[in-house]
Formats: sequence, structure tokens, C-alpha cells
Amino acid sequence: MNRWRRYWFAAGGRYSLAVTRIAVAASVLLSLWRLMGDRPLAAPPEIYRPVGIWMLLGQTPPPELLVDALWVLAWGGAAAMLLGLCARAATAVSAIAGVALAALSYSGKLSWSHQYNVVFLANLALLGGRTGDALSLDALLRRRRGLPPRDVPRGYQWSVRLAVLAVSLMFVGAALYKIASGHVTLRWALSDNLRNHLVLRYDMSGLDRPPLVAWLLEEVWRYRMAALVNLVSQLAPLLAIASPHRRILRAIAGVFFVLEILGLGLVMELWNLSWLPLAAVFIDWDRAPGRAEAETGAQAKAWPSRGVQLFVIAFVAYEAVLSLLPGIDQRLGTYPFSRFPMFAAIRAAAPYDQHLPYVVVGDHYEVISDEPIDHVIQGWLDHHNRNLYRARDPEALRARLGQVLARAQERYVGSHIRGLRHYVALYTVPPYPEPARLVRRSLAITGELLPDGTFRSLLGRMTGTTVELRPQNLDARAARLVAFTEDRPEPRALRGTRTGDTFVVEGAGEVEGALVYVAAELDGQRWLVARRR
Repeated sequence: MNRWRRYWFAAGGRYSLAVTRIAVAASVLLSLWRLMGDRPLAAPPEIYRPVGIWMLLGQTPPPELLVDALWVLAWGGAAAMLLGLCARAATAVSAIAGVALAALSYSGKLSWSHQYNVVFLANLALLGGRTGDALSLDALLRRRRGLPPRDVPRGYQWSVRLAVLAVSLMFVGAALYKIASGHVTLRWALSDNLRNHLVLRYDMSGLDRPPLVAWLLEEVWRYRMAALVNLVSQLAPLLAIASPHRRILRAIAGVFFVLEILGLGLVMELWNLSWLPLAAVFIDWDRAPGRAEAETGAQAKAWPSRGVQLFVIAFVAYEAVLSLLPGIDQRLGTYPFSRFPMFAAIRAAAPYDQHLPYVVVGDHYEVISDEPIDHVIQGWLDHHNRNLYRARDPEALRARLGQVLARAQERYVGSHIRGLRHYVALYTVPPYPEPARLVRRSLAITGELLPDGTFRSLLGRMTGTTVELRPQNLDARAARLVAFTEDRPEPRALRGTRTGDTFVVEGAGEVEGALVYVAAELDGQRWLVARRR
């Protein structure tokens, strides 16, 4: 216990916390600017899924007046935090309002992305901290009143180190997930994994490959070396967690943190420049020239209150559990606490020391429009609206398909998109040394939304060997069932008996496999009926 207290409640840190406050506030402001591009944030009521603090308010989207008030509080709180005006209150207002807005932006999606999490986690780490005791308007006003500067014994390092933990675990957790996905080996790096990730990232998104990415894909040693460097740079922030008193190691961790952010942008086209100010948490600003502070005997015996100690324990425990244990963060929904897998899945076929084709299930949209769309629009549809192939309920599918159509019509007005058809598809990356490319094969239509608003689908369900169709504006009396198993694109006819829209398949072996799709062939088209994993 004493070692724990000495770690979190070390002496000093007044200036480090002040700089951390400024850096986090800058990141929050940049994130709010980016978040404004997602307005309106709340999803329509039919697909609204509360995340984070919104889970306390039920299943109804918040009123616009409340959201507008949160924008005012978020901007005002972050600006006051940056200047250090009523710093402790401003930090709390900024954190609560900013987290609420970021969580609301994912209320219409099946899962959340991670461009905002680390920023608001760092903001939450500063809650209750004495962030305005230096380099702030609060300190300046105090000096104007003739009062001495505030310097609370052991009152600063715990906030700094919580921020270091919150920022570091983003990349450290990603590296650990990558190592764990290879069963504690370097398979993630020493295979064709990164090659396949890059092909899927660019070709599925409709993005042009940057020269650096094209160069990496040309040779095995290039993309494998890049993957190894990625692991090293993501593990480097462990130095700051394990050795907070060693300023050189902390600074090295900060350099790797910046390099990793730039690497994500240059290699993956994921530019999160709002993370860059957070590199300031890796610098020991109190050890800079003129900033050294001696610890008195009274300070050596002082410890923060029990409430502060309980906050540190709770934050560390919850952040560590949700960052490092897979599969629970999205289920709990306590945004922004999250794991950061960051392409941790191994996208390569075993055995990993061989060059083999790689197949992945995904989405493909086909538009009904007055003129053909280009690859940029197609990439936006297929990549930015992914995971719809997992839908199981026809009504939810209709609502989400309608949302995608509305966003596409608003985003690409000149394309005159009038309807939308969605497919579950298989994407294959041919093995090296074949050219790195993506081959798509559409399996079946999950649903379509026609220009007149008509929704058509056969999406139903499968229980054991019983398959139930739920026709939506389709006559399924002549439907013939087929199955796709083990990610293989060749359909196999299913035999069985039919009663109305319910089929009982002959033999459980006909629909066994790690991944099974059952589709109905009708009038020359295949319609998805059920998916079982």
C-alpha cells in the first residue's frame, strides 16, 4: 500500500499538471471542432442506441435544446480550462459536456470508433485535480490579490499520472491485443497480416494508396518491418507508466507517441492530430530549468484525502479492466472508457508463415441513381457504413438502410441517389506475390429501399435446422434455399420440408460450420435469410 501511495502521490508536479491541463484542453477544443462535422449528433428514434451517460436517460433521444446547451458548456468549459479560469470547475464542465456530445455521435451506430476516447479519458483523469494552481488566470488573480501561490503537498502528481495512464493505455493496449491475437507470438507482424489490413483499408474505402503504402506492399520485408516498428512504438509508453520519475525515458515514450500518431496518418490515412497535444503528459515540466521544487518535512508526511485516493483506485481499476479485457467495453457502453484494438485482429490465413488468400465478410451497397457513382462514393458507402450485414431484425435493417440513404443523398447531392440495395459480401485479398488488390463477391441481398420508399427483404432467422423467412414486400412462395459455409462463396442447395415461410432442413450437418449464411434464391436474385456464427 505504501508503494502504491508513493507512486501516485509523489511530491511536486505543480507545473507538470498545469501544462497537462493546457494540453488536454487544446485536444478537447480540437476534438469539439471535429465533432461539429457530425451534426446532428443524435440518431433518429427508431435506431437510437444510448451510449455512455445517455444510458441514464432511457431510450429516447435528448431534446435539441439540451444538446445545444451541451455545446455551449463544452466550448466554454474547454476554453476556460485552457486559460485556467475557475480551472477545477471548468475541467469538470468540459469533461461532462464533451463526453456527452461524443457519446451522442455514436447513438445510431452498432459500435463506436476511437478518435475521441483518449482525449476525453485524459480530461476525466483531471477531475478533482488542482489544475489551476500554476500557469493560469486563477494563479494570476491570486497574485493580484497579494496572496501566495498555492502549492498543496502531494496534490498534483496523481492527476498527472492518471493522465499518463489514460493516454498510454491507448497504444499499449493496442500492442498487447496484437500480441495476444497471435497467441503471444509475433504472428501479427511476421505474416501477411499488415498487407491484408492495408489492402482492405484502402480498396474497401475507395481511397487512393499513398506512395508510402504502395512501397510497403511491394515487398514482404517492408510490410513486416513496418508492423514490427508499429509494435515497438505502441509499447513504448509503458516506459512512462513504469518509470514516471525518469524524465528521459518519459520523453522517449512521448517521442514514440507522436511517431505513432503520425504513422497512423501516413500509413492508414487515420489523421488524429487532436491527439498530438497529449504528448505533453510525457514531459516532466517540473524538472525543467527553474522549476525544481524542494520537498519540506511537512510535505513528506502529507497525503491527499480519502476521496482522492478512492478516485484514483476506481479510475485505474476501471480503465485497466476495460482497456485490457476484450469484449466488455462495447457491451457495458460506459463511453469513453474503452479498449483500443486498432487493427489487432490477424487478417491472414493460417499457417502464417505461408502466403495464402485472405477472405473477410463485409458490406456492399448498390445505389439506384440517375447516373453511375464513382469509386469515392462507393468506398464511403461500403466502408463508413459497415457492419450492416450483421443485422438480424428487418425493421432495424430498414431504419439503418434509410439512414444511410439519407446521409448519402445529403452528402452527394449531384449523384441523385434515389434508392439503395445492401449486400453481404466476401472480400478476398490474393496471396503474395500476386498484386495486392481486393476482389469482391456479393453473396446475397440483405435488403433494399426503392425510390418510392418500398422496403424489400427476406431477412428472418435460423434456429437449429429450422429456417424462417420474413418476407417484406416479396412473394417468397417460389424461394429455394441455399447455404454458404466457412466463408466460401459457392452456394450449396439445402434440402428439407416447407410449411408456409418455415423450412426444416434435412440434417444438422447441412447448416453446420463456424460461419453459415442461408439465402433464398428468388427470380434470379439471392436474398439473405439468416446468419449464424
